This record gives sequence, structure tokens and C-alpha cells, in this order.
Amino acid sequence: MDTQTNDLNTKLSAIDKALAAAKARKAAKDGTTVEASEKPVKTKTQKVKVEAADKTAAKLAKETARKLRKEQRANERAARRAAKASERTEAKTPHMKKIEKAAAALPSMSDSMTLTFNEVTTNFSAEQINALAMHLQHFNRVKATERALDQKLVAGTMVRIISGPNKYVGMTGTVAKAQRIRCFVEIPGTKKQVYLFTSDVEMIAEAQATGTEG
Repeated sequence: MDTQTNDLNTKLSAIDKALAAAKARKAAKDGTTVEASEKPVKTKTQKVKVEAADKTAAKLAKETARKLRKEQRANERAARRAAKASERTEAKTPHMKKIEKAAAALPSMSDSMTLTFNEVTTNFSAEQINALAMHLQHFNRVKATERALDQKLVAGTMVRIISGPNKYVGMTGTVAKAQRIRCFVEIPGTKKQVYLFTSDVEMIAEAQATGTEG
């Protein structure tokens, strides 16, 4: 009997404790009701809208960042292309070296020739200089053709080189072999015979007759 009474008391005590705890929770909840009611409560629809807005903003921010990175890469590529183009331009500019090399290969001019050259290049326009150069080129071709047709070169003929490779112009030598339009000339001091057009040489006798020798 006592055991049953004790069990009952224990159960009642547990129930009392549970009721007391429930009352305490209710009291605590009632105490914060006013403060909680002051805060705006978001509905489910509002929460969905806020989440959608956040996603849209994040998406826009991501797209903006991607566009900025893309523009930056494009600008960097453009800068690299411009740098390479500038390097190529600078590399091509030294074509002046070719011009300088060609100028170094030109034959020397006498004082009177230099004076005439300076007068022409100073007083004539680029168009006039070009026309004069073409006329001189044609004149040289005519004279070269006349020499090739008129003079008969044979082995042993003494000649003076008047055109062709600049390093040989002005030198004299002996024809070692003559062909229709080409000839081999032996020049003192050179190891090999010089291969020239017959129009590149002038016979010494003819040169002396025309006053061009020396």
C-alpha cells in the first residue's frame, strides 16, 4: 500500500513539475508578446519576394563582375597587340639600314657631279627627279646596247669596267673569254675572273679616243 502511495506521489510530483514548467513557459511567452508584436512579421509571400530580389541582385552583380573581367581581358589583349604592332613597326623602321647599305654601295662622284646632283635634288620636285632618273636609266640602257652591238670583244682585249658591281667599276683588265653578251675579265689583284655583261666594259682604245680614260 505504501509502495503504491509512494508511486502515486511520485507521479503527481512529476505532473506538478511539468505543469509548473508549462506555466513558466507561458508566462515568459506572454511577457515578450508585446515586444514581439512590435517587430514586422514577414509573410511567406514577402519572404519569397525578398529571396527573389536577393537572387536577382546577386545575379546582376555576378554578370557585372564578369563583364568587367571580360573588358579588362579585352583591354589587356588590345594593349599587347598594340605593343607587338609597335615592335613590328620599330623593327621595320630599320629598313633604313638597307638604304644605308645601298648608299654605301654607290660609286663615288666627282666634285662636278656632286654639284650637279645637289642642284637637281634641291631645285627639282620629287616628280621631276623621278622623271630625270627614268630618262637617265633609259639613256644608260641605250648606250649599253650600243656598246654591246658595236664593240667586238675578243680574248686579250684591254677593257675598263664602267658599270656592274661597284667594287670593280673604274678598274681595268684583260678579257679572258668573250661571249655574245657576257665576258670574263681578268683584273690584276683579283683571284677570280670577273663575269660581266659586254655592255659593262669599254675597250681601252675606245676610252682613250673619247677622252674617258684616266
